[in-house]
Amino acid sequence: MKPGNEVLALLRNQPGVAISAWGFIVRGDALRDAVGGACTLTCTRYNQSSIYRIDVVAGGPDWYIPFSQGEARYCDVPSGQPDGTLVVTYPMNGCALSVHATATGNRFFHDSDGNAMGGLVVGAQKIRVTNNDYSGPDNTTQERCRRYFGPDKDNTGGYEHTVICIKRGAYWHVYGSAIIRVNADAWQVKDRVPYALGQFDD
Repeated sequence: MKPGNEVLALLRNQPGVAISAWGFIVRGDALRDAVGGACTLTCTRYNQSSIYRIDVVAGGPDWYIPFSQGEARYCDVPSGQPDGTLVVTYPMNGCALSVHATATGNRFFHDSDGNAMGGLVVGAQKIRVTNNDYSGPDNTTQERCRRYFGPDKDNTGGYEHTVICIKRGAYWHVYGSAIIRVNADAWQVKDRVPYALGQFDD
């Protein structure tokens, strides 16, 4: 396993390699209620597993989309971000990422449960990534969760998806990482789950 700073650098520069090799989870102080915007990211190995934890603090060169249950919260990211810039958000489980054009760049939404956009759309939609896109065929992640822990373990065994946007050249590339966890233990889901979820222009 590599040190977290090397893994974060690889995620910025070779995201396909990083996402296929390791799982990622996003955490931070009061992220569920945080105000989105510019942030600083750090990366550490999670409990001696193949999962890396990305922690978020306010202010810095990257970007965080806030999350709140029953809402579609967002952050605005100006065009022209440097290559390797990351946009991260709270883990998704049925939510959607929706990106829309603004006069100065892009508005990144974390759409809770995929049904909370309402009248928030401000510009042309550039991409929308839903549960069907990141869970894999026939909701592979849910099926693997049941296979690992049994159908009666949904309250103690869970899955989560981390959707990360990475700036490369004239485009933002969207990647997904799926994990299964029970309490503090976590396992990366590697088979039949898509890593590359799409791209859109800056």
